[in-house]
This record gives sequence, structure tokens and C-alpha cells, in this order.
Amino acid sequence: MARWLAAGESAANLDLQPDRAPLHQTSRAWFGQVMPGSWAPNVDSDGVDGKLAGVSAIRAHDPAFDENVFLAQVQRLFFAVLEAWTALKPPLSQGVMASLIWEQQSAQVRVYAGRGWRNLLDQLTFTSAVVAGAVSNSGFDTVTVRINANSADYDLDAGGSVIRGDIKPWDWTEDWIFQRPSTAATAQPGTITSQACPNCGASVNVDITSICPFCDAAVISGKFGWLLTRIDRI
Repeated sequence: MARWLAAGESAANLDLQPDRAPLHQTSRAWFGQVMPGSWAPNVDSDGVDGKLAGVSAIRAHDPAFDENVFLAQVQRLFFAVLEAWTALKPPLSQGVMASLIWEQQSAQVRVYAGRGWRNLLDQLTFTSAVVAGAVSNSGFDTVTVRINANSADYDLDAGGSVIRGDIKPWDWTEDWIFQRPSTAATAQPGTITSQACPNCGASVNVDITSICPFCDAAVISGKFGWLLTRIDRI
């Protein structure tokens, strides 16, 4: 854990000089890595046949796995993870991110909060997503989701001035890699339900993850079953 924290702090401090940051470069410095002993699908070389073989391997031990349901859940998780970043509330994403990438996100949040900065993704739109690759090996199911999105991406300092980035929305693409143990099975599709906050007991409406409005604790539904382990910029 100490090593992950150190790695996160180091990543959070990379390239934070506002006058050197080009347009169309994300401020985020948390990208993670796949689980030790596993690997992500090679989307380019595996191609469609490799992806179909990977999905078939997952369905061989989990017949309930459905790409469309999975992608719908990824869309909700996408907004939760990015809200955790822009709102400087990493507990919101803790239950859906693997330890390393979450520690990296948390470390950069601490850097930004300490400087009075915020990153804004105005007009964030989830344009489309496809399962671009899949494998089931080394004890893990691994699925790469290619996400096309659109947003502005800029930083504000403590005084509200733009110090880096682009205030105009632009198209961007990322591969989000999700993993779970290959012994796992698909739970019932997530829906918004009322759930008791584990900290204060208040009733909270939660889909995949939410923040209790009364005590600011994270409330995780536990229905998704996959963890975001790595993000690749395309």
C-alpha cells in the first residue's frame, strides 16, 4: 500500500506546470495498471476474433455475462469515477476502482485540494462504448472498453482563473480496462435502490456508487463486480 501511495503521489505531481500544458491534454494523472500476473487484451493484434474468443471464454464460466448490460453499467461507472475526480471526492470511486488506480486518483485529489485547484469536465458526454477486447486467463477476466466521450477539460486555480486546458468541448477516446476474478459470476443488473449508509444509517439512493448527503461517506451497491484497473489514452 505504501508503494502504491508513493506511486500515486508521484503521478499526481507530474506535468502540473500550467504554462507548459498543451490543449487537449487531460489533467488526470491516474492511469493504474492491470492486476499482477495478468495482462490486458491486445486490441490491435487480437482483433474482432480475439475479442469474441475472450467473451466466449468468460461466458463459459459465467453464462449470464451480457455485453450490453455490462456496457450500460460501465456508462454509469464512468460518470461516478469522473465525478469523484472533479468534485474532489475519491470515496465516491473507491468501490469500483482497483487499489493502485484509486490511490493515484486520491493522491492527485490531495494535490489539487492543497493548491485550491479543481479540474472541470464541462458538458461531459458519454458518446459511445464498445467491448474492444476480452480475455480470461491467469485467474482473471479482463475486458477492455473503448469509450468515446466529449467534454472540456481545464483547471481552475483558487481564484477561479483558468490555468491549463481547453474550455471548449472536444472529442476524446480512452480504453478503460476492467478486471475481476475468473471465478466471479454476473450479479443481477444494477438499478437505483434505496440503501442504508454504512456510516450513519441514512437512506441513500444508489446505483453503483454514491455519496451519502448526510455524512459524505461512500455507499457502494456491490452489484457491478468488476474493478477499473487501468485507463489508456487513445
